[in-house]
Amino acid sequence: MHGPGDGGSKAFRAFIRNDLMPEVAKRYRITSERAIVGESLAGLFVVETLVQEPDLFDTYIALDPSLWWNGGKLLTQAADKHLAFSGKKNVYIGSSADGQSFINQSTLAATFGPIKNLNYHYENWPAETHATIYHPAALKAFRMLLAATSKAAE
Repeated sequence: MHGPGDGGSKAFRAFIRNDLMPEVAKRYRITSERAIVGESLAGLFVVETLVQEPDLFDTYIALDPSLWWNGGKLLTQAADKHLAFSGKKNVYIGSSADGQSFINQSTLAATFGPIKNLNYHYENWPAETHATIYHPAALKAFRMLLAATSKAAE
């Protein structure tokens, strides 16, 4: 069985920016802060969004991101881009004991760690698997990063 192929992340980001965010803002009371969380291939999308369109969100949470995808091309692109952020960004990346993303974390830390205006956290979850990392890691990441944002606003 064949799927539709890969790609489409640029169009998905455009949908989030142009359709979803305005609709949510129209229907609900929201703050100006924007956060995104994803695991596995969705985690790859989170990291790609940070690299390609960093002002779309303030907080990025990627859990066991599939950074190996496409030969690890995203990490190379991120390193080559010499990223700079106009405002404060929060990033949390967590990997499980069996997550292949663990292999890339030193590269990720070297790429994102020294960037100005970036609050970067990486955590290895050795007791979790790719199937179990989401709930404990997402909860910890939201508590840590959103608490930091709340304190900064005070």
